[in-house]
Amino acid sequence: MTILNAAVIGPGGRAKAHLPIIRLLSDKYRLVAVCDIDEERAKAVAAETGAKAYTDPNNMLDKEKLDVCLIATQAESHHVIAQILSERKVNIITETPIALTLPCIDKMIGAARENGVLLEVSENARRWPHERLKRKIVESGLIGDVKEFYLSYTSGSYHGVSAIRAILGSEAQSVVSEFPDEDEVRERAEIEWSNGISGKYECNRSMGNYWRIIGSKGAIQGNQLHLYEGDRKLDIITETVGEDSKKTVKRAYIQTEPEVVWESHLQAYALPAADNVAVADAWCSLYDGVVHGKQLDYPGAKARKDIELLLAIRESASENAKRIDIPLTEVTGHEKLIHTEFEKIYGVDMLGLSLQHLKQKYTLPGSLKGILYQGRTS
Repeated sequence: MTILNAAVIGPGGRAKAHLPIIRLLSDKYRLVAVCDIDEERAKAVAAETGAKAYTDPNNMLDKEKLDVCLIATQAESHHVIAQILSERKVNIITETPIALTLPCIDKMIGAARENGVLLEVSENARRWPHERLKRKIVESGLIGDVKEFYLSYTSGSYHGVSAIRAILGSEAQSVVSEFPDEDEVRERAEIEWSNGISGKYECNRSMGNYWRIIGSKGAIQGNQLHLYEGDRKLDIITETVGEDSKKTVKRAYIQTEPEVVWESHLQAYALPAADNVAVADAWCSLYDGVVHGKQLDYPGAKARKDIELLLAIRESASENAKRIDIPLTEVTGHEKLIHTEFEKIYGVDMLGLSLQHLKQKYTLPGSLKGILYQGRTS
């Protein structure tokens, strides 16, 4: 069995979901290094994991022979680190969002392609067992022909977009959207898909993270299947097996006749929760790509479509509900706003960021975070 040397850049925050998974996948990965500008944090994580601590990515790359590296820094820095890793021939797994604008994403995809390395995106929502089951329910015909959908997502809308794209098995064709004058709803869009399905997206605080798929025979509402005939409502069930440290997700299923089932391909590992499965699946996808030459499950090009749709939504809202066709053919005004605001605050455009800039600690101000993640500041 080939064991790949792995490193993590930015081992705080979301990386905490990855570190135990890397250790769990010991038949595939060996964590050899962690890197963070916060030396104390790097040393603390290194002490916990047995890896070596670094504060500079180039220094780490000079001293360690790496096969793969997780980028878990703030999203506006992803393209800078991906460029360095690509040039050093290190395969990449990156946290979400892949980046904040399409020019930044295209730099990442281009650098990986030019240097012959793989770029996997650890998008978790579409990989959750219950979401995989929703796709199988739609494919089975249980809800008939899909007619429309509703999506609300408030903690990173790219997650919800990814999940909906997977269930519908289609791509967005156009959007018309607005920034409503409502406290609860930050943005709202009507989306048309290439297979004729239409639906609504909202960043709706009262709904939280929720979506439903409406068909001619039934609907998937959150984690429940509603069959119109007989007015039957069935819960999506995620089954775990084993106890304590060996507990793992076995399958997700719905108690229909016959049952619709998604069986976990990762039962050999102790993955007791949906997100554990999602993170492990991303790492296994990259491993299979590097070692066995298989296609990645969620490469950069797929994650790009999530961000493209959100950018189209925000461009339409910024342009007084103008219809925006997808794919986008030029840099949007909304993207230009993001770059302008970033440069206004930090003195450099995101595309001009270098590793030197990333050696400084900073936190996105609320105004810029609002533009980046909800499309507007107020």
